[in-house]
Amino acid sequence: MKNKGGRIFVNHKQRHFNFQLHDGDEMLIVLNAEEPSDLIKPMTGSVDVIFEDDYLLVVNKPPGIASLPAKARDSKTMANLVKAYLISKKENSTIHLVTRLDRDTSGLMVFAKTSYAHSLLDQILHTEDFQKFYLAMIYGHMEPASGLIDLPIGIDPDAFYKRAIDHQVGKKSQTVYKTVENYDNGSLLELKLLTGRTHQIRVHLSAVGHPIIGDDMYSQKIDPRIHRQALHCYNLQIVHPVTKELLNLKAPLPQDMVILKSVLRGERNG
Repeated sequence: MKNKGGRIFVNHKQRHFNFQLHDGDEMLIVLNAEEPSDLIKPMTGSVDVIFEDDYLLVVNKPPGIASLPAKARDSKTMANLVKAYLISKKENSTIHLVTRLDRDTSGLMVFAKTSYAHSLLDQILHTEDFQKFYLAMIYGHMEPASGLIDLPIGIDPDAFYKRAIDHQVGKKSQTVYKTVENYDNGSLLELKLLTGRTHQIRVHLSAVGHPIIGDDMYSQKIDPRIHRQALHCYNLQIVHPVTKELLNLKAPLPQDMVILKSVLRGERNG
């Protein structure tokens, strides 16, 4: 704030940042304007907005699109689409990505509209005030049907872009799971993240012997029934950091996972 044009008013008078406050003083903080980075180019396209106010933007990401641009890619990402969306509304188009999803994972993603809102959300990101729930379709049945996967995750020594269970230097990683429906050769799980490691759900389910259907990176097999991992962030329960309202946000299961579920049910029935 101090170096970028922010201002502080105490009892309706503008004051310097070293002004001594007293009980009962009324303070107004005017945040500095943000200058959007040129690193993320605006690209027009469809943005499925689930929730929006002055502080947050929650969107439903389709599968097959990355969250942020990679250095070597010029392809369209959610960050590019959201930037164009914010520009079209004549709002601050600085990208503040709070939660990200893998390219082939679908579902709810959270963007903050200001650095202030971003900071507030980061403070609650891995607490009960910010709960993330996923649906996944896996090979086999979990035993027990619900529980906690508590296995540390580190970088795969054989491939930097993959993750693996690492009991020596891996970071603490916890995933709560619950079986929603069993099929002959698979299951539908609801999963809740207690930590936020890269590929966490995919690595954890693979490690316990039940990789996600379609996740060829961690299952080591191509599945013709779906062309990506069957993983979807379907529910966010967030205590709004400013209004303190509980946001219970949902994104419906995408078409490819709906079809897969029907196929799995059909296999069970016949």
